[in-house]
Amino acid sequence: MRGRRRPWSLLPLPLLLLTACSPPDEPLVALAVKDGQPVGVLVTCQGDHANIHVYEDSDEGGRGTRTLSKWGVYGATASEVVEVTLLGQPPEGWEDFDALDSQMSEVEVAPLTEFRPGVTYTVIGSGRHHAISVDFALADLPRVGPDQVLAPRGHDSTTVVSRETFLRKARDRC
Repeated sequence: MRGRRRPWSLLPLPLLLLTACSPPDEPLVALAVKDGQPVGVLVTCQGDHANIHVYEDSDEGGRGTRTLSKWGVYGATASEVVEVTLLGQPPEGWEDFDALDSQMSEVEVAPLTEFRPGVTYTVIGSGRHHAISVDFALADLPRVGPDQVLAPRGHDSTTVVSRETFLRKARDRC
């Protein structure tokens, strides 16, 4: 006689729904290239403030010493789509984050001032929602055409799509 089969695999789903405390990140940030420079593109979902960061995480110090090199800007949004040249001047009315003010006990924080070949960088941003991050290296920049962006495809990969496709899909997620 066969015992009654219990749907054990379905039990975690209600628990996950009950314990979730923040909305999931959305595909709202991408990387464009203008005049050879990487540009963060963020759909703010009509939020009134936004921020864009780029960072490099390395353990060049060895023996567990990690350095987080980062650059970021934040400010009030004048439009739904914000474009910021990474490592450049903040948009008018925006301010730089001071990377040296961060107090992390296990990580040394330093300002990110240049992009280097062979290093992976991560662009993150938020407006009304937090965005899925986009990883890139300098070698990725030539793949991105004038009307294209490097956008997240899930949490672990990226894809080159038209800027309009990215904007349409991001607006749909707002």
